[in-house]
Amino acid sequence: MKRWISVVAVLVLVLAACTGGTTEDTTATTAGDTTVPDTTEGDTTSTTAAETPDTTGAPAGEADGTIIIGTTDTIASLDPADAYAIHDWELLKNINEGLLRWRPGELELTTGLAEEMPEVSEDGLVYTVRMREGVQFSDGTELTAEMYAEQLNRLLTIGPDCPNGVANALATPFLESIEALDSSTLQFTLTRPVAYFPQLLATAAFLPAHPDPFPADECVTFPEAPVHGTGPWYITEYTQGEQTVLEPNPNYNGELTPQVDRIIIRYFSDPQTMALAVQNGDIDIAWRILGPELVGELEGAEGLSVGAIDGGSIRYLILNYAIEPMDDINVRKAVAAAIDRDEIVDVVYGGQVEPLYSMVPPGFIGETQAFDDMYQSPDLDAARAFLAESGYDENNPVELELWYPPEHYGASTADWMQLIEQQLEATGVIDVTLQPQEWSTYVTALTGGEAYAGGVLGWFFDFPDSSNYLEPFVFNGGLGTMVTSPEGEPINDQAAQLVDLLNEASVELDEDARAGLYEEIQELYADLVVTLPILFEVEHVVPRDGVSGSDQFASPETLNIGPNLEFYYSVLSEN
Repeated sequence: MKRWISVVAVLVLVLAACTGGTTEDTTATTAGDTTVPDTTEGDTTSTTAAETPDTTGAPAGEADGTIIIGTTDTIASLDPADAYAIHDWELLKNINEGLLRWRPGELELTTGLAEEMPEVSEDGLVYTVRMREGVQFSDGTELTAEMYAEQLNRLLTIGPDCPNGVANALATPFLESIEALDSSTLQFTLTRPVAYFPQLLATAAFLPAHPDPFPADECVTFPEAPVHGTGPWYITEYTQGEQTVLEPNPNYNGELTPQVDRIIIRYFSDPQTMALAVQNGDIDIAWRILGPELVGELEGAEGLSVGAIDGGSIRYLILNYAIEPMDDINVRKAVAAAIDRDEIVDVVYGGQVEPLYSMVPPGFIGETQAFDDMYQSPDLDAARAFLAESGYDENNPVELELWYPPEHYGASTADWMQLIEQQLEATGVIDVTLQPQEWSTYVTALTGGEAYAGGVLGWFFDFPDSSNYLEPFVFNGGLGTMVTSPEGEPINDQAAQLVDLLNEASVELDEDARAGLYEEIQELYADLVVTLPILFEVEHVVPRDGVSGSDQFASPETLNIGPNLEFYYSVLSEN
């Protein structure tokens, strides 16, 4: 059986599945996840101190047309062939414009560098894109199609050898070639039809990069400042763990024209310090990541607004098929029936996240409530009935060892894992042992495939499509924890049907037909309990009064945050 999608899923699962995006996490996170230190240690690049804006003694954003954004993220890489963190992608999409981009607050694509939407051949294998004229990097270098093709080919050639080594997985499974037909026309040839290929063109992996700091044969994680791009901004200075300074690209000719003279990104080691900074006026906007308690405090603070945005990040339980007792479908179904998501949402998060009954979050194509429809959890009687089918009862309980990383996803992880322990043991037939583990140990054990029965992971999509919430957990690439073997073969007939449907959906270009396929896929997924979705997270943004649109920051259209949590800085201005 041919595995169409496996490479994307394989490469991103362990790193990307651990996305932060939690309301409490203080680590850098990826469009999957790459964790970097919260300190100033490691690679740093900066201009001279004299070039650093002086914002002391005055409210943030005053006098010099500067808006200061605070975050607990930090920079993991600024090379498009390497970058895979949410914050990295946000920066790259402000300093480099892609062929396509997302309409703010929508799951709809629009043009960026492209003059119009791509022309697609009848067989769905060839995409032709014409770039708009007069595109220049911020240093005046003209962007040609030849240069673009050369830079994108870096993704295919050196991408796997970059420090993160993941971004190329968004292209290599199906991209045969990238070539320039003339100075302004690009042609992408695929090995097979890919329904979501236009969405991939909007990811940071497909951004053009300036040829000087990013040579064809080398990955440059931290180029020296300034970092020039074709987008509305360029980076004039950055110091790892401290701040990044962006100024308008004087040669930009697109639609996202900057409204202020400077954007400063300030990096905080913890959300409490960032919350205090926005309260004191040291920063204009607190953005990624604030916990439920802090959000509650800031909602009543004078001079502040609090907005909630669907973050696309989910939390789920991984169930290890490689070892007993999770290799037993009845045990997995019993776990699915016993867990009370509403209790987790209310008790641990104060209602500031949403329960999730499919790996596909609300708003995505073909989304259903498959796990709710099938198990109507919590249903302890149903859980006990599933266990009885495999010979388990009060006198012969099933023993589960569940692992979790107590720090990686924030302090709330321990709280809701303890709730899950209580919920499962309420069956009277399941005995749970919780094992907190450091993240490195956790990942090593996971990739080994035989360490523990289950554990908590997270996922943030690479591109907003239902396929990216399902394929990575079916095509597991050797983790030995899901419904395909390390060689990619389905474990049973039902799993084979699931694989076939995913392959069919990936090449189906009709949206209605794709939606129907994903509905069927989610039902099969729930019946197999491939993984167990738990919750869907919300990101909070807190602007100070005086920042344009601050009274409507709950609206993604106003804030200009795209479906990948892309914060377009160009719409920000001062009242």
